[in-house]
Amino acid sequence: MDQQAYWDEQFEDNGCVWGSQPSVATDIAISLFKDNNAQSVLIPGAGYGRNSKALTSDGFDITGIEISSSACQLAEGYDPAMTLLNCSLFDAPLPAEEFDAVFCFDVLHLFLEEERRRFIAKCADLVKPNGLMFFTVLSENDDYFGSGVEVEPGTFEVKAGKYIHFFTAGDLRDSFQRYCILQEGQFKDSVKHAKHGLKEYQVRYICVRK
Repeated sequence: MDQQAYWDEQFEDNGCVWGSQPSVATDIAISLFKDNNAQSVLIPGAGYGRNSKALTSDGFDITGIEISSSACQLAEGYDPAMTLLNCSLFDAPLPAEEFDAVFCFDVLHLFLEEERRRFIAKCADLVKPNGLMFFTVLSENDDYFGSGVEVEPGTFEVKAGKYIHFFTAGDLRDSFQRYCILQEGQFKDSVKHAKHGLKEYQVRYICVRK
């Protein structure tokens, strides 16, 4: 699946597809970032700015990365305070150890195992020594678990070329075993989808120090 084409279509058809209410994850991350004096934050998969706006409104210096040009166009109006790069994380023209923290919301679970390793490593490269990385992922307790064909342990092809990995607590810890875990947990999140209405889902999060 061409990820850029897929997400362009989603944002072209649905606009601000997940509404304006940020995830509760932003409150958790903001508290952790403030406690650790993080000011500059990188957001891979920033979308149209639903979550970034909560951070820019709280005074953080936000740089977003987004592969969808349609989402970037929406973000220009939705969260103009965010500096936004229209590219993939791996192609982003950013120097190493540039940011105090990473906030990555519901992106990591979209990759297969090897890609997840590369994605985490790239985020770590862009964070300063002792910087923070905050990630959310879908939990194995989510109702969507088991949909589609299992292609790797805990990873399902839910439609042609689209994968979702459902993380257990141990799985998430193992993914970040090179780093110091500051906080982890699970919460129920909700979003009002433009087409499908209110949806609730189970999310795990982890915050680590590089």
